[in-house]
Amino acid sequence: MKDLSMLALALGGVAVILILVLLVYNSRVRRKYEGRIQALIRVIEASQQLGSSTSLESVMPMVAESVKTLFHVDSVAVYLLDEESVEESVLRAKGVESPHGGAFTDFNPDVTQSYISRVMKERKPVMFGDFNAEATEERVISRERDFRSVMVSPLMFEGRAIGAMFASFHQPGKYNQDQLHFYYLLSTQVALAVRNAQLQEGLSALATRDSLSGLFTHGYFQEHLGKTIVKCKYANQPVALMILDMDFFKKVNDNYGHPQGDALLKQLGSVIKTVVRPTDTICRYGGDEFTVTMPDTNRISAVVVAEKIRQAVEEYEFVLGPNIVHITISGGVAAFPEDAETKKEIIEKADEAMYEAKHKGRNKICFAA
Repeated sequence: MKDLSMLALALGGVAVILILVLLVYNSRVRRKYEGRIQALIRVIEASQQLGSSTSLESVMPMVAESVKTLFHVDSVAVYLLDEESVEESVLRAKGVESPHGGAFTDFNPDVTQSYISRVMKERKPVMFGDFNAEATEERVISRERDFRSVMVSPLMFEGRAIGAMFASFHQPGKYNQDQLHFYYLLSTQVALAVRNAQLQEGLSALATRDSLSGLFTHGYFQEHLGKTIVKCKYANQPVALMILDMDFFKKVNDNYGHPQGDALLKQLGSVIKTVVRPTDTICRYGGDEFTVTMPDTNRISAVVVAEKIRQAVEEYEFVLGPNIVHITISGGVAAFPEDAETKKEIIEKADEAMYEAKHKGRNKICFAA
């Protein structure tokens, strides 16, 4: 500053004005880049936090919190391609943090017009100063909702869009190009975190899923049932367990061969799934036996569900190659704390009830005495 003052005195008033302009300009540039540097640091910090997650269930709340903290948004939604969908592409809304109920839905990006699918195809983010006024071609995100300032970014992994990230604010003109750039940087880290979580979940599934039926294994059943009983005990809730066994399964293997017997087991698991709740857990107990663990369910309610399963199996047409086969099952039901106080006891009670059904002629459901 002393040197600049001496120079100003030597050159006169015009130089003073020029020097002041340069000082103001440099100050503004410094503030501008300082803001960008701070934003980049926050993105890096958020990325490190996201990278520590090993499941989608834990990743999504972190994504929502990071986006809200960095960009001060009202609503966040992450859309991910459903890799299990075979017939068509499906984008499923995940980790929705929105006060606008029903605003985010699953859809097919190949046939439904949306800026969500557009950013995935074009592989670049888009920003709206006023989404309601500008997004006239949108067919997924409702323009009747309070989405004004909007940013949408693809989730890119290894050159492919695996989904998209949507963020909105209730007033127009909230975001600028710098913010969109940092939003895109964050979305690349979200994509990495998502793929890492999916990989971890896939490895976990290999250890806990039966390779034949796709259901949980016997080992998982033992661990999960124990945890469920403890959890429901503290919540003062009942837990029901049913053990289901196919009748005359040996005849199926003898008549149609073991590969067709395997196909039958897989189909049977699918039929059971159609009857039980999403909160119930189906496991392949071993051989042709299956278990269903039902939290917050008493014995009477579980018997009703077991009977529905029995009827569904009896009526179902199982396809074994060129053959249509009808089968039946026998089942036993027990409940905590009505019939048992421990995991071992409830398994024994349900197993005894299942064998009682066998002894009474099969194709029956019995409950613990």
